[in-house]
Amino acid sequence: MFEQVMTGAVIAATVTALVRLGIGHRNREPPCHVDVAQLMMGLGMIAMHLTPSPLLAAPFLVLACWLGFRAAWLRAGSHLHHAIGALAMVYMFAGQQSGVTGAPLVTAGHHHASVAIAAQAPGFAYPLLAWSLMTYCALAAGFAATDLVRAPPPRLRSLVELALSAAMAHMFLVML
Repeated sequence: MFEQVMTGAVIAATVTALVRLGIGHRNREPPCHVDVAQLMMGLGMIAMHLTPSPLLAAPFLVLACWLGFRAAWLRAGSHLHHAIGALAMVYMFAGQQSGVTGAPLVTAGHHHASVAIAAQAPGFAYPLLAWSLMTYCALAAGFAATDLVRAPPPRLRSLVELALSAAMAHMFLVML
C-alpha cells in the first residue's frame, strides 16, 4: 500500500512539474531550473519503473554537470541541491540492469521489484555513497516538509520536492 501511494505521489509530482513548465512557456517565461530538475527526476523515476537501463544515467549526468556549473557560477544553493539529486539519479541508473517491469516505482531494487541493481547481492558498489545520498534525500524531504508548515502558505514546488525526495530516500533505503 505504501509503495502504491509513493508511486502515485511521484507521478503526480512529475505531472505538476510538467504543468508548471507549460504555464511558464505559455507566459513566455524562461524555464525555471527547479521545475526542469523536478520534471527530470520524476521522469527518471518513472523510467526506472518502465524501462530500467544504465544508459538512462547519461541525461542525468548532463543535468548534474549543467546544474553544478550554474551553482558555481551563481553561487546558488538550489542549483547545487538539484545537481546532487541528479547525481543520485546517475548513481541509481548506473547500477541498473534490465529487470521485470510493472512493480511500484519506489520498491525498485527489492527482491521482487521492477529494477535490479547490478551490485545488489553484496550491496551497492559504494555503499557509503549510497547511504550518504539516501540521507541527503531524506533531509531534503524534511526541509521540503518544513516549507509546507511555514508561513506564507505552502508552495507547490515544496510539495513536489517533498514527494520526489521522499521517494528517492525510500528507494535508496530499500536497495541498501
